[in-house]
Amino acid sequence: MKNTEMKEANVITLKPVSGKEIDLSKFLTAGADLVAQTEPKTLLWAALRDEKEMVIFDTFADNSGREAHFAGKVAAALNENAESLVFGGWDDGVIPNIKNAKILSGKSSNDASDMKVAVFIPVKAKEGQSKTLANFLSSAAEIVEETEPKTRYWFALQFSENEFGIIDYFADESGIEAHFAGKVAAAVQENAQVLLEGGWENGVLANIRQFDVLAMISK
Repeated sequence: MKNTEMKEANVITLKPVSGKEIDLSKFLTAGADLVAQTEPKTLLWAALRDEKEMVIFDTFADNSGREAHFAGKVAAALNENAESLVFGGWDDGVIPNIKNAKILSGKSSNDASDMKVAVFIPVKAKEGQSKTLANFLSSAAEIVEETEPKTRYWFALQFSENEFGIIDYFADESGIEAHFAGKVAAAVQENAQVLLEGGWENGVLANIRQFDVLAMISK
């Protein structure tokens, strides 16, 4: 369904201490249950992993949800364990890598149990094109909802005036293939040269990151 409740998001990138990749993965996996049990205002929480880094992605209805999350048990546990698990610890490895975002539009299935893979694409608007890009992304969730049944979760994010991102979740690789063969990807490609720094090749394709989903909950 098209999501209108989630308005705020965080993307937190964590680099594990060398040799602690499995420990950090286990910590984040356990974190999902703790969020589900103790954070009613955290509407979606996901822990992701690729070969280099791990990412926490979470969403809220408003800033009070974000504040409650960072005052909650998961954030406290991460603070307590960051020195041993996260390169740079809490002050240099967590805090500087928290990026707040506005959710421009989104699709949510309210069933995260079988999500296995995620794709994150950060993009930058060309000078003078931020508003046009924001409007384009704001309308894209409806197209995803109507035409991409295998794209189970899809969010368009705005981090700053010219920094944007798309993050989406799938049950398997076939969902990713269908997504990049779909109408939204085609529209992005058609407009990339005008709207995005680097165009399609260097502004989109070069920035695609695929992750395994360690754990995910949604409400």
